[in-house]
Amino acid sequence: MTQWIQLKVSLDLKDPNLTEWVSYQLFEAGAQGVDLNYAYDYLEGHDNLFGEIPLEVKDTDQQHSVELLAYFEDPDQAQVEKQVQSQVDQTQLHFTWTQVQEENWQEKWMAFYQPEFISRYLVIVPDWMRYSLDLKADQIPIFLDPGVAFGTGNHPTTQLGGQALEIFMRGGERVLDVGTGSGILAFIAASLGASQVAGFDLDPQAVASAQANLTLQNHNSLIQDLEAQGKIRFAVNDLLAGVDQRTDIIVANILPHILVNLFDQAYPLLTDQGYLILGGILEEKADFVIQAMDQHGFKLVQRTDLKGWVGLVAQKKEEA
Repeated sequence: MTQWIQLKVSLDLKDPNLTEWVSYQLFEAGAQGVDLNYAYDYLEGHDNLFGEIPLEVKDTDQQHSVELLAYFEDPDQAQVEKQVQSQVDQTQLHFTWTQVQEENWQEKWMAFYQPEFISRYLVIVPDWMRYSLDLKADQIPIFLDPGVAFGTGNHPTTQLGGQALEIFMRGGERVLDVGTGSGILAFIAASLGASQVAGFDLDPQAVASAQANLTLQNHNSLIQDLEAQGKIRFAVNDLLAGVDQRTDIIVANILPHILVNLFDQAYPLLTDQGYLILGGILEEKADFVIQAMDQHGFKLVQRTDLKGWVGLVAQKKEEA
């Protein structure tokens, strides 16, 4: 196996511009690759355009110095340190060199993902495990390739959304999935008997991921039938802008400040007995979303808490 020389550069200052500049200098000094650790503030101050659910971060990790891990084949260590440090004004960098063995990263990455049971019936399965998993006859597998992690089933918000669909769907519903990501909730809705499913995401890469995952559902006759009829689709879209189709269920697993912008668009599209299923809500943000929901003509019918996250289900208020 190839031997690599790893340089760990620690930055006490959490500045995204500094992090990018040091990374650039490491490549200029001959690094073959650079990893970034403990940079949880990296997007702070930047617009989150796509509404992804943030990682859960421990306080101890949040306080940890940012680390850049650069990998070299045969570096002049003193020269690399001098070159990188000379390009960073008034910031002392901390350098640590170690020798590392090349590993089979693909095997490690694949071992990380295991089947995730969302409920008694619903299970999210990495595609490479489809033939090795012993499932009961009434269990519904959704196969995914989590190569680009737009939703892998292991986040509480995904579990809450899937469980809500299972509870409130009866079959035949038209479903819109806003912020579809990898398409998990759209596939669950289709597997529970939806008559029509559309998944929207602002991020073209997420839509491409959902479309790729659609091709993996060839075990599922309900999804295959919808696909054959052109009744399951994914598209790039900003929330529900421009959508005019009436629907029975709208599911949205995105950040609270984006969720509240959805309510005005969702109200005229949703049937009177339809459901608005919301996720991506931290416990401390739940009241904010519930209040906004009430102000936009929706009544809360269910709240579910799981590991610090909240799932909400609402319907239109009855007219007086």
